[in-house]
Amino acid sequence: MGLWEESRDYNPCISAWDEHRHRDQIVAQNKDQAIFFAGPGRQLDREAWLLADAVVDVRPPTRRQAEAALRRFGIPVTERDVDILLSESWSQLDQAFHTRRGPIAALERLRQHPRALPSAVPEEPDGPTLDEMHGFGPLLDWGRDLEIDLADYKAGRIQWEEVDSGVLIYGPPGSGKTMFVGALAKTCGVPLIYGSVSAWQMAGSLDDHLKAMRASFDEAKAQAPAILFVDEVDTFGDRSATDRNRGYMRGLIAGFLELLDGFNRRKGVIVVSACNNPDHLDSAIRRPGRLGQHFEVTLPDENARRSILKYHSGIDLDPNQAEQVTLATEGYSGADIGQLVRFAKRSARRRREDFAGAHIVGELPPAPELPPDYLRSVAVHEAGHAIVAVELGFGELVSVKIASYAMPGNGNQVGGAIYAMPRHMRRTRAAYLDDIAVTLGGIAAETVVFEAFFDGAAGSHNADLNTVTRTATLLEAGLGMGHTLVVADNAPSRLDALRASDPELRRRVHDIIASEFERAKEIVRSGRAALDEIAGRLIEAKSLSGDEVREIIQRHRRPTVSLAKLPRSMST
Repeated sequence: MGLWEESRDYNPCISAWDEHRHRDQIVAQNKDQAIFFAGPGRQLDREAWLLADAVVDVRPPTRRQAEAALRRFGIPVTERDVDILLSESWSQLDQAFHTRRGPIAALERLRQHPRALPSAVPEEPDGPTLDEMHGFGPLLDWGRDLEIDLADYKAGRIQWEEVDSGVLIYGPPGSGKTMFVGALAKTCGVPLIYGSVSAWQMAGSLDDHLKAMRASFDEAKAQAPAILFVDEVDTFGDRSATDRNRGYMRGLIAGFLELLDGFNRRKGVIVVSACNNPDHLDSAIRRPGRLGQHFEVTLPDENARRSILKYHSGIDLDPNQAEQVTLATEGYSGADIGQLVRFAKRSARRRREDFAGAHIVGELPPAPELPPDYLRSVAVHEAGHAIVAVELGFGELVSVKIASYAMPGNGNQVGGAIYAMPRHMRRTRAAYLDDIAVTLGGIAAETVVFEAFFDGAAGSHNADLNTVTRTATLLEAGLGMGHTLVVADNAPSRLDALRASDPELRRRVHDIIASEFERAKEIVRSGRAALDEIAGRLIEAKSLSGDEVREIIQRHRRPTVSLAKLPRSMST
């Protein structure tokens, strides 16, 4: 709020820092002095910080201060008037108390128009629950375990020490960390208190910063059991840093550690901290007992993107719309999808139409539908990858998909097979050769079916032929698995240069690729009936699970008979 008066005598009035702040700035710039206040819960924007010469944290008024204010103006102290002064917001007090109205008249105006009391039943907080969240993997499991533990703790079945009360989640901006914490609090039925290292830091000096940090913990303790969300925790940095702010940051980290597990144990407070890069965070903060468990949050996968879109829009897309949105939003964050829906809703409002899936699709880049013959070639290609992978036991086939639309900026990616590989692998030369054969399975299928393969197999860095060329070069020159144990620097650029300058190495790489290409074609020929069915099903459904593919292959697999088990012919 601004304090100023048009007269020469300094007689301050109060004006809230709200939608009229531009007016207040103009008045302030024409005065020698101005004081601005932001009410509780109002975040100062960048304009306020640039305008202010100093920022001071003012605690909420106490009952004693409200009583003193009434006595100061000769007003009898009553419980009702004290409650009015303490319950009203700064902006409402601003409207009532101004220089044209005396304090008695102002208080009478507040009595005549009392503030609406909140409903006795709190409203359900906005946002999804954990059951409506997708794509968070083990973090969702942790959240559901916390829900059970908190219920047991409230019922007295377990002690607080048995609750996992500190966790670190990390991932790129917009990946849904904040939304997850909101869903966690809603699912667990506990209050959520937001904190931010950068917001605490804006309090000013080291002491003010520590006070702001303690205030967030105190607020969570007052509402315990509660979740305290500490965002941007990597801003603390590492105490081993040697820059000029080292002393300041060491003091902050020490204060944070004390709040996490000092003498006053944070009973009833679950601390969920978030950051973009956990490697920048002091190791003492990350140890067990503080923020012991660490979970990575990646950009949402296909299912998660559909879930986020449904949450923001409330719309069930038809199959064609769903496919276009899924393709176009590859690489989108949750925030990106939220913005997409906002733009689509705005478009519907501008047209005075009911919001529908067509408005969402209308905000996507134009995507031409693939012609039938092109779609069939893509289906055959992806079916080839799948068949060779299953026959060679290459990891575990999870799914195989094709797209009906070519999305701009998607690198012409209109299909793909997804494999789950073992977490710990020690690969021999044979494993690398299987990898090459599976990667060549697509053009092997095209060659068997169409008697030629198409140009999409080469060119881009991730194209099939480019990939196998790098793998074969690595075998021959970088891993000692070729004609010699002598290896070179296996950096891709170094191996590319070696292949270009060494004709003998280039010939050996060619021989590997040619041999595996023949092996892949032989596998496809043997499974031609399965290939045709998989490709046909892909054209119709656009996606098959790994189990569906394996069932088709098994059903079409040619029966074999062991000669050792044939009955002996009767002698004549």
